[in-house]
Amino acid sequence: MPTVIEGAADAAAADLGYIVVAAALLLLAYIAASYVVYRRAFVPLKPSILDDFAFTPFEFQADSEEVELVTADKINFGAWHFRQPGSPQTVIVSGGHKGQRASTLGIAAALWRKGFNVILYSYRGMAGSDRSTVTFGIKEVLELQAVIAFARKRIPNARIGLLGYSMGAVVSLLGAAGEPGVEALVLDSPFSDLRAIMVENVRKAVRLPGSPFVWLAGLMLRVRSGCRLSDCSPMAVLSSLEPRPLFFIHGGADGMTSVNHSRRLYDAYRGPREIWIVQGAPHAGAYFADRPLYVERVAGFFARHLGLDISGHLRLVEDEEVS
Repeated sequence: MPTVIEGAADAAAADLGYIVVAAALLLLAYIAASYVVYRRAFVPLKPSILDDFAFTPFEFQADSEEVELVTADKINFGAWHFRQPGSPQTVIVSGGHKGQRASTLGIAAALWRKGFNVILYSYRGMAGSDRSTVTFGIKEVLELQAVIAFARKRIPNARIGLLGYSMGAVVSLLGAAGEPGVEALVLDSPFSDLRAIMVENVRKAVRLPGSPFVWLAGLMLRVRSGCRLSDCSPMAVLSSLEPRPLFFIHGGADGMTSVNHSRRLYDAYRGPREIWIVQGAPHAGAYFADRPLYVERVAGFFARHLGLDISGHLRLVEDEEVS
């Protein structure tokens, strides 16, 4: 009998050992997957030799200057200023997540040719800036604030509008909430809440509930930078933007940030607002779907609200072109 009992005890101990090992492996897998989420969202890209081979304003033969700026938390970053002497109308362009400022040169040059001053800048952690954690706008708003201060100093009586793409649209929303002098915003492919967009994308990627992975990735972010995911909620700042005009743009086929995010922001805003859903366009792809139409609509919006007469530069937009 003791042999039977001892055998049963050994089997139970072995089973418990298997359970402990399995639980440990699952925990390690959970931590590793969460770290992947953290890295993809918040760790900046490593410098690349290709960073020195990007286009600049030179390729567009624009009257421009390159400037070096510093944020309130001592992050150095670079910017390009497309100059329009005598014109106070200024558009500041904020790019997307881990994107380079060169990626928005097309729209910047087009707006400059319409008569606007245009400023492009690099976020912290990106090429041309000090390396730092990406925070989806929580701290990048400090770069925007430094650019706005530069514009007011360099451009007499500057009338400022913001154009942002994806994360840059959120940077624009958060930044304008604390800058009442910003007069108008164009928001291309914004998300309405950081935690929500992360959960949605993790769920699509791994076919599992995204919340546990995002929770741990958010904890890693807090330890690394002191930022909470809840600090990045564009919905929470909308009332601070009233009564300034907002123009939402979103691709109807956006598989990264659902068009419903723009619709939620549009529906919640109580100030003057417009929305343009570009059918078939992917994430931040409205410009590439129809460059001339995109330029006309964005330039027209800023011209109306910043007081620039560009009627001679604008073509008529037919009703069927607007969706």
